[in-house]
Amino acid sequence: MEEEKKVDATVGGENPTAGAETKKETQTFDEVLSNKEYQAEFDRRVQKAIETAKIKWQEINDAEKSEAEKLAKMNKEQKLEYEAQKERREKEDALARLNAYELKDKAIEIAKEKGVDISLLSYFDYSTIKAEDLNTKITEISTAFNKAVEKAVNERLKEDTPTTKVGFEKAKVTEMSRTSF
Repeated sequence: MEEEKKVDATVGGENPTAGAETKKETQTFDEVLSNKEYQAEFDRRVQKAIETAKIKWQEINDAEKSEAEKLAKMNKEQKLEYEAQKERREKEDALARLNAYELKDKAIEIAKEKGVDISLLSYFDYSTIKAEDLNTKITEISTAFNKAVEKAVNERLKEDTPTTKVGFEKAKVTEMSRTSF
């Protein structure tokens, strides 16, 4: 059982096969965890995570407090008007997300019909693009992509001009014809 827990650790990051001067220690898993350097790193990461969570919680708490204070200062009519505006904004945001989702589906459909790679569509912001412009945008991005691919292919297929060594070949041919008689 103790064999399974063994961890080989090289001191100083040296290669263990470099020579007799290399120190090699065998530590158990528990010993590695109790190492102060590892513990310090672990503590630092935990502390950072706690601080991040604390900041997020504080932001949420502050937003809720300011909302509550704002509502407390309003009379009944103002509260109703505020709530109505808030609901309207939420409804508009939800409709915008739905329209963006539907527009993305339409873009994928158009791209498949034109034979355009669907991964190119990730460059569109569907919340701002209009349905009328979708077809032309897909054509533009497809054209630009095809030009870039063609340029890259032409660069890779470019070859050096072949050189011929005429003098050397004639000398061999003359030599061979004289010896064959």
